[in-house]
Amino acid sequence: MQHHIVRTSFALAGVGALALAGCASTSPASDSSDGEHTVSIALDWSPNTNHTGIYVAKELGYFDEAGIDVEILPYASTPVAQLVSAGEADFGIVGQSDVQTSRAAGLDVVSVYSIVQSDTGRLVYLADNEDISSPADLDGKVFGGFGVPLYSAFMASTIQGAGGKGEFDEVMLDTGAYEALKNGSIDFTSSVMTWEDIEAEIEGHPYAAFRYQDYGVPEQQAIGIASSDAYLESNHDDAAAFVKAVQKGFQYAIDNPDEAADLLIEANPDVLGTASELVHKSTELMATDGYYYADGVTVGAAVPEDWNALGDYIVEIGYLVDSNGEKITESPDWSEYYTNEFVE
Repeated sequence: MQHHIVRTSFALAGVGALALAGCASTSPASDSSDGEHTVSIALDWSPNTNHTGIYVAKELGYFDEAGIDVEILPYASTPVAQLVSAGEADFGIVGQSDVQTSRAAGLDVVSVYSIVQSDTGRLVYLADNEDISSPADLDGKVFGGFGVPLYSAFMASTIQGAGGKGEFDEVMLDTGAYEALKNGSIDFTSSVMTWEDIEAEIEGHPYAAFRYQDYGVPEQQAIGIASSDAYLESNHDDAAAFVKAVQKGFQYAIDNPDEAADLLIEANPDVLGTASELVHKSTELMATDGYYYADGVTVGAAVPEDWNALGDYIVEIGYLVDSNGEKITESPDWSEYYTNEFVE
């Protein structure tokens, strides 16, 4: 399994061009044969535990009870934010940073549900590499990257937060992360600890990891569901029904992680039929360790402090651009980038 299996797309290069296609042309919700309104959601990658609540809601009939017929669109090469903005999907799996960069660049995208309440990303290296005991030890080393500028920024900030310079070489991974680490072609990379790190442990290749937030990188609600202002304005009731059903699905996963994992596998036997241990361990972790929920936060709600902090960080490091590709130097009103209307 390749290292990037559960990553949401994050592309600064070309975002301005995508904005040209971002004028949403959303028509009123279509009706299915039984009178239910059809609602679509685009996945950001192959089905995994970031999507559990959606499949739970579908399998247990929560969408049917809400009067909507939900079509889950498989992962495609087009960035999900673009699909949502163009009205080709009513909802999509779009992470916090994706929403912030895409909307700033002119796409019609707004977060309506926060699936993962904290950052699941980690800086990882081989557990038996005795030369690394601090991120500062990675100065001058080789980072296995993915062509995603924000990941590189997280690496540099983490190293600097540990007292290093944040200077390293970056190469694009063309093989699995463990293989690249083991053969010495890279020294460190980024991973998703709720999936890839568990997978590595199951396979007997555990990583050692540093958490970005321990070294000054702001917290973020890593994965979420976004829609467009155009769709929400034209289909308010369907949007409310959809988000409430998803919220119910993720609450079920929090309360019943084993059963939720089984439902996810049963809905995707071709993809996950041989990954039962991984799916169950990942679901259990996300349900019990503050990922599907956070203390004091309504399940699925956006946390304003996290949106402000990460957004301001992206501006500060010079990665936020407008629809013309020009650098944005002052933070916009981040409260316009998400809504908690449907989860509270």
